[in-house]
Amino acid sequence: MTPFHPSSVINSPSLSQGLEAFQLSATVAGRSRQTLELYQRSVEPLIQFLGDPELGQITPGDLRGYLAHLQEHLNPVTVSIRWRSIKACFNWLENEGWLKDNPIKHIATPHLPKQYPYVLSDPQVQALLRAAKKRTANWYSFRDYTVILTFLDCGLRVSELIHLTLTDLNALRHSLRVIGKGSKEREVFFGQRLARVMREWLSRRTLNLPGDTLFSTRQGYPLRRYNIVRMLHQLGRQAGISGVRLSPHTLRHTFATQFIRNGGDPFALQRLLGHADIQTTMIYVHMAGAALREAHARASPVDRLLS
Repeated sequence: MTPFHPSSVINSPSLSQGLEAFQLSATVAGRSRQTLELYQRSVEPLIQFLGDPELGQITPGDLRGYLAHLQEHLNPVTVSIRWRSIKACFNWLENEGWLKDNPIKHIATPHLPKQYPYVLSDPQVQALLRAAKKRTANWYSFRDYTVILTFLDCGLRVSELIHLTLTDLNALRHSLRVIGKGSKEREVFFGQRLARVMREWLSRRTLNLPGDTLFSTRQGYPLRRYNIVRMLHQLGRQAGISGVRLSPHTLRHTFATQFIRNGGDPFALQRLLGHADIQTTMIYVHMAGAALREAHARASPVDRLLS
């Protein structure tokens, strides 16, 4: 990458040249590879949309047009994340003297949506597990209990879970080989508690069942999506869970939110969930942040001491 400064050309530098300089500055500043890729993915489509104009020619109207384009084609969270990256680029260009009048300053940053995916609270998770564990003496019920723990500890999609085979389980590494969307393979990990339950499930399942499906029927056939949905509905009623749509994807959202709340890295979560784009994963960062704000509002030391 060749160092570039606006004074090195006669004409006004182009947006692509500005992005190149911004990326170089971010690299020197020690930004992570993932952050640099996010900047690239956010600004390059803008260059293509506008036709790589000179920086001085970009108007607030141009940027509003692109923002409307994003809002038409992407979900609100992705739009917000991309727009913040674009804003960071334009603000840097202004601070470095590339822009005299920063057009993005005239445009309000899009607000994040108020509605987030359904997630279970800690008491609801505990109630669900208690309801499932009550019946674990039964073969089917122990299988269902193991399935729920796998959703909560691995964050799998239902289609990924029902296609797991015995060979996908690595008991030594405490991991599962998962085939996700687009037939992309990834490895997900689980904790000590699920490892113990998984060993018990394997002993109960027995290896003489036909087929090699990890979570099968008593006849050895793979579970179907509706089997798991029905099981969750039944256990949800027994657990007294209301106000939340209990589904396999709810458990996936719950895993992801808990992962971030417990200090997990968003880019590690991206790999565990099998997201192609980090921006899809970032919704859980916002969800965890909202939970932290609510927790602080309830437990603010100064508010309590001076009330």
